[in-house]
Amino acid sequence: MTGGLSLKIQVERHLEANPDASIPAIAGALGAPPAAIRDIVDGESSDSTEDSNVTTPNSVKRSRTRSLPWLKTQFANWSDADFANPDPNTWPDELLEREQWMGHAEKKPFAPWGDKDAPAECNKDGHDTASTCECDARWKWGYHGHYVDGETVAMAEIDPRLDGRAFLQTEADPYVYVDGDDVRCPETGDVHPAFVAILEQLGATYADISQSGTGVHAIYRGDFDDLDLKQAGWRLDEDPWGDNEDLPSIEIYPGKRVCVMTGEHVPGTPTEIHEWNDDVLEPICEATNQFGQGGHDRDQDNVSFDRDDYDLQDYEPDATLSSETTDDIRDVFAAIDRLDAQRVADRTIVQRWNDGASTSDGERAFWPTWGSLSDGGTANIVNDERWQDTGELRGYGGVVTMAAIDAGEIRPANARPVDGETWWRGVDRLRELGFAIPEYEPDDNYKGESDGRAVSALPIAQLDALEPAERRRYAKERGLEWPSTDDAREELFETIAEVIREEDDRIVDAPTSLGKSFTIASTRWGAREDITGDRPVVHLLETREARDEAVDVAEAHGGQYHVLLGRHEACPVCAGNHDDEISIDDEPASEWLDRQCEGKGMPFSAAHRYLEEHNDQGDELPCGGDRCSAITQWETYREGPNGELDYWPLVIATHNFAFAPGLRMHNNVVVDEEPSYEQDDLSTSRIRDAVGAYLREINAPVKTWEAFVQLSRHDDYQGDAANERDALEDVLWTDPGQEWYFEDPDAHTLAPALARAIFHAEDRANGRRFGKTMHEPPRLEAGVRDDDEWNREWVSVVLDESNDVRSVRTVPDFGAARSVVGLDAHPAVPLWQANTLPWIKTTNVLEPEQRQLWRRYERGLRVVQVGDATRPLSGSKALEWLNEDKLEVLLDQLVDEYGTQFRTAITTGQVEDRLEELMEEAGCHRPELMHFGEEKSRNDFEHERIGLVNGCMDPGDDYVVDLLAELDLEAEVETAVDDAGEEYRARGRGFEGQDAETAKEILASVRENHIAQAAGRYARSPDNPDVTATVFVRTDAMPTNFADVQTPGVEWVYSDLQKTIVDELRSSHRSRTVRELSDAVGCSKEHVRQTLERLVERDAVQAIEGMGVNGATLYSDSGLPHSGVVDIQESPTPPYEDSSRWALAIREPTTYDDVDQGVSGTDSGDTRPTIWPQPAPDTGD
Repeated sequence: MTGGLSLKIQVERHLEANPDASIPAIAGALGAPPAAIRDIVDGESSDSTEDSNVTTPNSVKRSRTRSLPWLKTQFANWSDADFANPDPNTWPDELLEREQWMGHAEKKPFAPWGDKDAPAECNKDGHDTASTCECDARWKWGYHGHYVDGETVAMAEIDPRLDGRAFLQTEADPYVYVDGDDVRCPETGDVHPAFVAILEQLGATYADISQSGTGVHAIYRGDFDDLDLKQAGWRLDEDPWGDNEDLPSIEIYPGKRVCVMTGEHVPGTPTEIHEWNDDVLEPICEATNQFGQGGHDRDQDNVSFDRDDYDLQDYEPDATLSSETTDDIRDVFAAIDRLDAQRVADRTIVQRWNDGASTSDGERAFWPTWGSLSDGGTANIVNDERWQDTGELRGYGGVVTMAAIDAGEIRPANARPVDGETWWRGVDRLRELGFAIPEYEPDDNYKGESDGRAVSALPIAQLDALEPAERRRYAKERGLEWPSTDDAREELFETIAEVIREEDDRIVDAPTSLGKSFTIASTRWGAREDITGDRPVVHLLETREARDEAVDVAEAHGGQYHVLLGRHEACPVCAGNHDDEISIDDEPASEWLDRQCEGKGMPFSAAHRYLEEHNDQGDELPCGGDRCSAITQWETYREGPNGELDYWPLVIATHNFAFAPGLRMHNNVVVDEEPSYEQDDLSTSRIRDAVGAYLREINAPVKTWEAFVQLSRHDDYQGDAANERDALEDVLWTDPGQEWYFEDPDAHTLAPALARAIFHAEDRANGRRFGKTMHEPPRLEAGVRDDDEWNREWVSVVLDESNDVRSVRTVPDFGAARSVVGLDAHPAVPLWQANTLPWIKTTNVLEPEQRQLWRRYERGLRVVQVGDATRPLSGSKALEWLNEDKLEVLLDQLVDEYGTQFRTAITTGQVEDRLEELMEEAGCHRPELMHFGEEKSRNDFEHERIGLVNGCMDPGDDYVVDLLAELDLEAEVETAVDDAGEEYRARGRGFEGQDAETAKEILASVRENHIAQAAGRYARSPDNPDVTATVFVRTDAMPTNFADVQTPGVEWVYSDLQKTIVDELRSSHRSRTVRELSDAVGCSKEHVRQTLERLVERDAVQAIEGMGVNGATLYSDSGLPHSGVVDIQESPTPPYEDSSRWALAIREPTTYDDVDQGVSGTDSGDTRPTIWPQPAPDTGD
């Protein structure tokens, strides 16, 4: 990934990795103009022994000592080629002699002289044999019976149905067809120098001009056998050449190919076909990324990717899930064959589907992720097997190719089916996206003394030990760079701005504390109409506190903004300030308003107006009625600020204001943190009451919930029952009228939509049913018509087999917005899609390595994973799972190590109180805690130096299963059977089925998002180098590469007797012998000796042999932990032996069974603990 690097740096890096790369090879690899590459390379030649003052179009000079003569591009072979004035009707004699010619119409081979009923095989569905095919055989170029020689095809060219002739190159032919697309200017005849440079390197041979006049073809004798490539292709420039509209590119085809040949021979080139120069093939293909980023010889275990090498017919794979491994590559092929290309496209290269486009059967058109929504959206199509770009970029490929594009391994332009390391990376990407593909591990994959594979990791240990300036230099020498905080924030703004400018819908994935909220609130959007399209930026935040912080930032930066307040803030009547004065039906006004708005879903403006007209006192409301600030704030919004603008450039509100259509329509909506629009307040009984009341109000054919559900579940009824069902369906769009909502105690504004969604619910996996419908509720704002059609929401319902409602989600129609920007640090994409737009995807501000290094060295936040267990702490058994014994040991050690610096923790709400008690018992000074769910955007712990994140939340299987039903995915919980034959939930919380990986992703994302957010509450001032923190995370449920280091955690919890021995030794003011301790605690000497020796091994006890009575060993306290042993300890080391520094012994994280593995290469010489210096605790601790 080059990110925002300058072209000069990109060229330097490319040359470091490929010192023998040519100018065109570099240009092709970087997608840059050859002239620009040449300027950079020539600029480096000042130290060359060549004359740096001589610059000609036919030479390449550089300062590097390693170069090959052919790289200097002398154009000796093609210097006389005249591409502007071709000679007509000239073909190579050896091709004319071959019976491999057909005519062509629009580049499709056609034999007008042939028999249309010839016994030609057909590849169309249902046409397996020639006898069952009614297609015209004259168009089937695989049928050799219609092939003729050059003389015969020349006579047929007079047929008006033909556009010319084509040579049918076969697998057995010794030819390679080099196709330069859009490399020739049709007006001047000039040819792109990068294309000529490639031909020069390959050697002289026959060439002709394409039918359009914009391309050039060259034919060589040669093959790709030594390179294990089927074909090659890449873009030559980022700009069109000459008067062409499309980008220039090159494609090289050995084997089977329709070669349209015009006979417009290029003068100055041979009329014969010559051998190409084999020596240049590998460097050219390597430099232009034809083998993937790592080179063609780095593919895993040198596995063949040619399916013909394997017997796949009727093959039954042994491994099918991504959690499984296999040593049979056929299992991987079988898994890939099971994938639907349209589903893969949706997760990788589809920005938005264009189902309104006219396509062939089985094809779907879409706007790709690299394109603009202002394009037609018809060039890219995908069926169940492959994707194809029919536009100017001309890429195509299957599911692995699409994944490789998504992973950034290849460019979409001229993309082709991948192999080598690029294939493996594409497969890895598919697995990351949740597709079920087993991991290939050949038998000899595990080598060396350890059972675990070495884990590649960043050289954190070495970087920690260096000063900042040296750290950057050391990292850069090893190919690692991270942005400064200013640069990262600039990249954040540019990422957000691009989404808004392009009218796109994206979740911007950026680290916590980078300033996502600040960036939106501080920008003066009124001056950036080039980005916003002269429309407001609507900033929706999760909490009032976060909203108020955004208001403070906007105020400080002087931009024009408008803030919208909730009803309890803006209306004193709603806040309860006038309950003694105003009531309705003897119910205090604030309670009545809450019941209408929260209990019935009524818009506040409508409820407020009703209260003013029907209150018991008959008085004007003390808040001013229609002049209440809760109402007038909408008038202020619509009127805009005083001045040149007629709209507010920035509007700040909370998530629930997304239901106001005036904030969504044509505006740029920024959703800060993942929203949740699930209706947790709607129980099954409440929905039954509301739907039943609605059915009675509209006089539906059925009046009860039971009859309604029974009728909805049977769309196969006949006769009277069918008529009744049709009649029920017809009335479900009936509006009951506003009075019903207020007067019927069971009414709810969602009742009509709920009835429709339930009526049309479809069967989904796991016994669930799912229904979704469009809903047009009364408007949220005051002073507008309630029947405005553009106020739209989406209501969805999940039911179980008992017809109980599992979940209800009401989502504002974000599709009406000009752009939608989600801001999140570790987004759970399925949840974002359920709560905003089904097609929304992520875009990253920083690459993973950059992100981790920025957090560690710019922000100053270090994350230490403690142990390798998941430790879910949710539900009724959370306290049982807390494992207090080990937790007490860890807390004791943290208090001993850090004193008053350790006083904060984050955990689940179920165990929060108990954890606080345990921290107090361990000696924490005034502990402060948060629980998951309230941690986002909180800054309470921003200046704390040490923190603990204990365990993770677990939403439960039902949560995942319900969401799978919403997303129309199929996966079931993995079960096992005990000895009694009883089925139970399998250990590991796995899932089975075609979407099992997505199910695991949903579960993991919920856990990991909260863990990452919790750790992100610390060290929240990246501008201040003095604000740093270490967070100990006691779970493995965290995002990939989130932990900087890992410790095994609690290794030993004292038994009661061992604790008595330890306490006796700690309380002693002198050294003790085994006999003395044995007598004091009343146990055997052997038990005391074994306990002390274990502690000696951990340097917690000092042993002095032979110094006691009769030569006994003396034992003394050397920093004994109170209740057990953890691997974090006070550890004086040579660099930090002075009393002002403490050190924490930690290890690099591993992923296999807690086996320490060194980082390969020279970046980490061994597996000893990394010593990370920590400030000493206060001297009074």
